Amino acid sequence: MSQPEKVLVIADSITVGELAETLNLPVTQLVGELFKNGIVATINQRIDFETAQIIVEELGLDVTLNRKEAENKTVQRLHIPSDKAVDRPPIVAVMGHVDHGKTSLLDSILQTKTVDGEAGGITQHISAYQTVRKDRTITLLDTPGHEAFAALRQHGAALTDVVIIVVAADDGVKPQTIEAIRFARSANAKIVVAINKIDKEAANPEMVKAQLASEHQLNPEEWGGDVVMVPVSAKTGEGIEKLLDMVLLVADMEELKADIDVPAEGLVIEAHMETGRGSVVGLLVEQGSLKPGHFLVAGTSYGKVRTLLDFTGKTMKAAGPSTPVTVTGFKELPQFGDVFTIVKSEKEARMMVERAKIEREKNMASTNVTGADLLKMMTQKRDVQEFKVIVKADVQGSLTSVMDSLRLVETGGQITMRIIGSGVGSVTENDVRLAESSEAIIYGFNIDLPPAVKRLAMRDKVQVRLFKVIYELLDDARSSMEQMLAPEVVETEIGKLTIKGIFRTMKEEVICGGEMTEGKVTASVLARVMHGGEQVAEVEVAHVQRQQQEAKEVFEGEMCGLNLKTHKKVLIEEGDKLEFFTRELVKRTLK
Repeated sequence: MSQPEKVLVIADSITVGELAETLNLPVTQLVGELFKNGIVATINQRIDFETAQIIVEELGLDVTLNRKEAENKTVQRLHIPSDKAVDRPPIVAVMGHVDHGKTSLLDSILQTKTVDGEAGGITQHISAYQTVRKDRTITLLDTPGHEAFAALRQHGAALTDVVIIVVAADDGVKPQTIEAIRFARSANAKIVVAINKIDKEAANPEMVKAQLASEHQLNPEEWGGDVVMVPVSAKTGEGIEKLLDMVLLVADMEELKADIDVPAEGLVIEAHMETGRGSVVGLLVEQGSLKPGHFLVAGTSYGKVRTLLDFTGKTMKAAGPSTPVTVTGFKELPQFGDVFTIVKSEKEARMMVERAKIEREKNMASTNVTGADLLKMMTQKRDVQEFKVIVKADVQGSLTSVMDSLRLVETGGQITMRIIGSGVGSVTENDVRLAESSEAIIYGFNIDLPPAVKRLAMRDKVQVRLFKVIYELLDDARSSMEQMLAPEVVETEIGKLTIKGIFRTMKEEVICGGEMTEGKVTASVLARVMHGGEQVAEVEVAHVQRQQQEAKEVFEGEMCGLNLKTHKKVLIEEGDKLEFFTRELVKRTLK
């Protein structure tokens, strides 16, 4: 009789550590499986119920997950619109596989040229823009395309009403296309497909539609489905106006509304430090009206809005719903994805931040995997080499993604990646001193190295490596860890010989002859001297002779003479066997 599946009840969201404990799995296995599925997650990061279900299926576990009855909470929107709510612009995320033309499509919509300035032609963090179509505003979010930025893309979908999934007509559905579809669905956002690059000779829009319909249940409207698919060319501009019209039409069906006469609230989408300006924070206003002078609280940070700028850098008097803005005035950098709200005074802001810090510490301390599991992991890694790094990045979102991606570089347990310091902004003298004392490497992402810091690093022989493209940074880290591995000794058997006669025995040389019974022998190879089945010595073949003539190699069935070099006098007798082999040092790679 077959065993019934085990039924486990979990909440609507659960940390990676808690899920691992519930499933009785190693945390590292679960983190690895999530990464394979495009989700960059740490031990304390929360994943939703659907993601947990997918991972359980992928692992092939005989487990059924049931959702715990949750309290009546709404997570999709921070504020439920009232009867006085007005229409607001749709928030549209542009997502898809790397090189399928997301940013080029945005350039065409906005009539700008940003892709040339992007490192490797890849968007590195979320950028927010606005465009106007038929006197109506549309807010656009350009989300990263490289797999290491999965966390940013997930946030991008969570902010969104409509997701434009860009698929190249000449390339079809790819891994990040699938990931974008999953994110859009998990955020309950409406999907519009832009089939890009129809100007190319190899373009096949119908093939793309068939892939999306058969493999991902996205059925085009013209095939009787409910998903709008628009063929476009970012290069020529063909189909762009129709795409925007379709986005507005899909948004109209959602009846998007927001209150203006309420305290502003929304989400942090970017955060970085800038010389002369301090903390520069990108916000997306979801409700209310944000103005200069307002006191803001975002996670464990607070501040007063000193400057309020739109996406072009122009000063604004107020920012309403669905508006991306840049503000200065935060005391500390908020975290990417933090909810921001307005409070009446600085005193109230400080009190809220103190409470948030206490709550955050309490949540981290209460995680079920911070005790025995971490202790076990630390014990296992005690004898493993450490690769120590300090990470600096231009914005908070990029910093988080780089650090999470570094931690997930597969080492097969051979080397431990240890991040001993991190921060937003340029590399400082303190970073160099920490790296020098800890023998660490400094990785900088999308930042410059001040001359004074460069001189200090050169003096103290600290390596500072700057990158603009994340996968190049990850490749460098992997390569550096491989160089730390001791080379592997590889022995290759090449032949065997039976000794028929001993002609001369000296302190460091033996001249003998015999018959090759297997393989071959050449000069400079090594040989094990076997007596009665046991190894009694190891020697080097200095010369090989056939019929008193020096030979390059002698094969099975032939007689030959050998000059054997030894480090000490070796007693070799007739009838002993020689097993010839080569020994070389092979550079090891991370598994």
